[in-house]
Amino acid sequence: MLKSPFKPRNPKDFKVLIFYPNLHMSALMPQSVGIFTALLKREGYSLDLFDCTYYQDIDSLTLGKNTNEEKVENRNVHKYDNSEWHEKGVKPKIGIVEDFKKKVQTFQPDLILVSVLESTYYLAIDLLKSIPENQRNYKTLFGGVFATYAADKIIKNDLVDYVCRGEGEGAVVEMAKALCTGGRIDQIKNLTIKGEGNIYRNGMRAPVDIDSVPIPDWDLFEEGSLYRPMQGKIWRAVGFETQRGCPYTCTFCNSPSNNVEYKLETGGKFHRKKSIERMRKELDFLVKKYDPNLIYFVVDTFLAMSNREFDELKELYSDYKIPFWMNTRAETINEYRAAGLEEMNMLRMNIGIEHGNYDYRRNYLKRNVKDEVQIRAFEIAAEHKYASCANSIIGMPDETRDLIFDTINFVRKLPDSIDATGAFIFAPYHGTPLRTLAIEKGYIKEEEICSLSNTSASMLSMPTISKEEISGLAKVFSLYTKFPKERWSEIKIAEKNDDEGNKMMEKLGVEFDNTYRQFKATALDLHD
Repeated sequence: MLKSPFKPRNPKDFKVLIFYPNLHMSALMPQSVGIFTALLKREGYSLDLFDCTYYQDIDSLTLGKNTNEEKVENRNVHKYDNSEWHEKGVKPKIGIVEDFKKKVQTFQPDLILVSVLESTYYLAIDLLKSIPENQRNYKTLFGGVFATYAADKIIKNDLVDYVCRGEGEGAVVEMAKALCTGGRIDQIKNLTIKGEGNIYRNGMRAPVDIDSVPIPDWDLFEEGSLYRPMQGKIWRAVGFETQRGCPYTCTFCNSPSNNVEYKLETGGKFHRKKSIERMRKELDFLVKKYDPNLIYFVVDTFLAMSNREFDELKELYSDYKIPFWMNTRAETINEYRAAGLEEMNMLRMNIGIEHGNYDYRRNYLKRNVKDEVQIRAFEIAAEHKYASCANSIIGMPDETRDLIFDTINFVRKLPDSIDATGAFIFAPYHGTPLRTLAIEKGYIKEEEICSLSNTSASMLSMPTISKEEISGLAKVFSLYTKFPKERWSEIKIAEKNDDEGNKMMEKLGVEFDNTYRQFKATALDLHD
């Protein structure tokens, strides 16, 4: 039996530090932090937050290049004016290590909640390492997608006491209560716990009723956290979750694993949708409290719904008509829905094509979507003058340069009105079938973790294509999709990471901005 190491006390005297190891100027305020804040406030605990978002010296630790800057340099996203962002209250910071140490020393938490992705795990660990051992009078609880599928790996770290697998709404509250009251902690579901020389890996609880989850509370964040760039402008934005999970089975994503794991362990269904009544209540609250001029639908596949469900959502959202953006799949888009999205005032859609070779897409990615279906989705977006982004992944297992050019040539078939052509380097995330395949083929080692530095570059050591070539193609992917083929010899020079390549990239990048952004800017103005 394992009990709390703390003496019982009143909740107001129990201090919880929520630690958000976000990358520099990346990601909106997360749903999880907002929900846990609301839950723990309800229980009366003393709360504080350490948010890494604004620190410019994050890359001084172990992480490497700023991902937002890299996306701009590679022409995957629009440039934005930093000065405008600063005018909105965003305050860049320096001194992340010292500020974190100061936060821990002054707040003196009993429990530190850490929400991590694979790309932010090492950042969290590096900052926790900075706290002297004689000041570590707290317990740490790690959660998030990465923690769910690498709990056995994370719990071995000396800086980690507890790991939450799956949804944390119930587990976090139970753990805080048990620690605060001096109760038993070794049987709390969803948790992997280390103590007294043992590791307790408890079973999973049923999926939460997402209608009963509290509305996110982001009051611990700075005002500037509401702002983020989109299409070259700065918006006041909040995230809005309409459903949780995804019904599809893509092998590069760990959402399908949630479906499998929850069904096996609990018999429950992980993919759930909020009721219209709950969505209206939440939107009313968010609009009144935060006054956003942009909504991001925090959903893996926004249009994964029936026409009846879409009509209900359209009717609801038409009362607000706040511009929004979302992620979806090509087969979820048709003329009927496109017209409805226009009524709702959609600003932008991101469509994952992932790969341009149908056989590779079907056999490796389990995305059995015909080329013509994908092309038609973008044509519909263009007809409605929507800003759209074609997202692709390169450097996947067994991929070759020719296969990557299948994707480039496929994107070239899409309408010229596409706002961006993002190419992400494949990351073998825990809990995904493609990670398992990569390990089986010897392309990565089982113990490797996707830090920022290796999601900006390939982790795979493959005989079919080198890591350096994958990085070079990611750098110039957008150029290949837009420039005439007679200019491809110049683009190939820009693939190189040397003086000649970087000079060529700078030259072609300016030309790209001047030539291939003009139509897009005109199209975007129609939404203003």
